[in-house]
Amino acid sequence: MKKLEKYFMPLGMIGVVGYILHIIIGELLWAEYNPITTDISSLTAVGAPNAAILKFFTSIYGVCTILFVAGLIIKSFRKYHWATRIGYIVMIIMQLISLFGYSLFPLNGDKTVMNFQNMMHIIVTVAVVFTTVASGYILAFGYLKQEKMKNLGRFILIMSIIITVTGATNPIGMGMQLNILGLTERSVIYSLQFLMFVISYYYTFNKKEKNSLV
Repeated sequence: MKKLEKYFMPLGMIGVVGYILHIIIGELLWAEYNPITTDISSLTAVGAPNAAILKFFTSIYGVCTILFVAGLIIKSFRKYHWATRIGYIVMIIMQLISLFGYSLFPLNGDKTVMNFQNMMHIIVTVAVVFTTVASGYILAFGYLKQEKMKNLGRFILIMSIIITVTGATNPIGMGMQLNILGLTERSVIYSLQFLMFVISYYYTFNKKEKNSLV
């Protein structure tokens, strides 16, 4: 099990790179795409010009992050207490919902039209947001109160607050007068990706954690 942890920990960083690449490449290939006004999901929506290519990168992200969080669950059951275990279990639920939910229900046609597929896409998004925020606060509690890893706990708490606040701006970004959904959504997504990258980096390169895998 310790060997699995060792190999799974860097996958979080690899997954984040894959996700960011899908955004960057998608914007570069789609000249008319406006990252300020247009949400990220539109890059892989039904009929989007480069959806097939970009889904390759989102698949890398999904698989890598699921394996990464699976490694953290193994580690938490070996080393940590109930709050940290629950936090990572909720996080892997979020990753599974994201991977399979968005694959099954990409945006279809006009996103303002509430057909079944678009409605399910929104439901998946709500579930992802809820589980993301919940896992963050549970993990922060676990690291601060039980594992006595205050620096990591504080960082996760701060990022969870940022994700909560930026997530609350999405309805504002959807307003017809502002029309900045792409900007507000990116503030949430980039905050989450930064959180995942840092946790992966910590468990990959922190000497104390590396020694615990020997």
